[in-house]
Amino acid sequence: MIAGTHTFNDGKLDTAIADPNLIWDEGASLWHLYYQSPHGTTFNPPGPMVIRHATSADLTTWTFQDAPAFTVSASGWDSTHAETPTVIYNPNAAADKKFVLMYTGAEHMFPVGCTSNCSFPDYAIGTAFSADGSTFTRAGTDGKTLDAAAVYSASSDGVVADPELVLVGGTYHLFFSSYGCHGTNCDQVDAYGIAHATSSDAITWTVAEAPVRSLLATASDLTKGYSQPSVIYDEAHCRWEIWMADQANTSNQPVKFNNMTGVLRATSTNGTSWNKDSMRDLTWDSTAAGEHLGLLTGADVAQKGTGRYMVYVGFDDQNVPPNSYLPTASSFVAGVMTLNLATRDAPP
Repeated sequence: MIAGTHTFNDGKLDTAIADPNLIWDEGASLWHLYYQSPHGTTFNPPGPMVIRHATSADLTTWTFQDAPAFTVSASGWDSTHAETPTVIYNPNAAADKKFVLMYTGAEHMFPVGCTSNCSFPDYAIGTAFSADGSTFTRAGTDGKTLDAAAVYSASSDGVVADPELVLVGGTYHLFFSSYGCHGTNCDQVDAYGIAHATSSDAITWTVAEAPVRSLLATASDLTKGYSQPSVIYDEAHCRWEIWMADQANTSNQPVKFNNMTGVLRATSTNGTSWNKDSMRDLTWDSTAAGEHLGLLTGADVAQKGTGRYMVYVGFDDQNVPPNSYLPTASSFVAGVMTLNLATRDAPP
């Protein structure tokens, strides 16, 4: 999939692809894809963020739902950002809550009210529900269900983002990027890494561990963790698997925008204590189609039988739509964001 190559009924384009989330629907024999994109008439300036839904029978040909599955709110905590979707299907939920969406939202930048030299958005996590996975409605009054204050109460500030939702035995498990901090611009790090919380309804959460020590680069250093988890539970083998963005050593990638070197993997028998693989499951390859200019951080893995299907976003210099440019260290280069596929133990 190449950003900006599909025109929707309003005449506008999805000018980027980010934060993909892939689901295999066994009953319908169909893949569901959710992703975040600016939606507008041009690549620059971009339009407002939307969360898009597309389906495919073969991971090659995609049918785009014309209306967004989810959009930013008119006002409030998620009025400027709605991104990093994770969607699951719960067959035992009420009819209007069969599909659960969790997402990252934001309203302002650190410090609050800044207009220049800002650090990053004030991210929190929200929940929304749908009967069919096509259009989602926010939970409660505004959808917000988890923020940094609930995760890092000892820190003066922080963010939570990049939710990944798993349903096991009737319990929702949420894995997410977390950052606890203090200082004027939240620039003094207290903790950084992947956190874990549980819930019976995907609305009220109990933090299990933040950050998860066994998923840190060094267990004794709470500030050296990873981000953007993708998690599956392999019920047949009673095994958890998690994939995380590795953002070390990206200086050789031509495009400079939230890059990653590749994707790390870890496994667990209980979802609590993890064993990290010694090698990446995926590493940037400058010769591979779709990623000549680098990789955008974050990847998502779906399970179908014994197979693992990873979708990830690359920066490419091929088949670039008109007026599409990506940032380099000192300027911009003609380029486009692409959605790419990697498989493991999957049938041909």
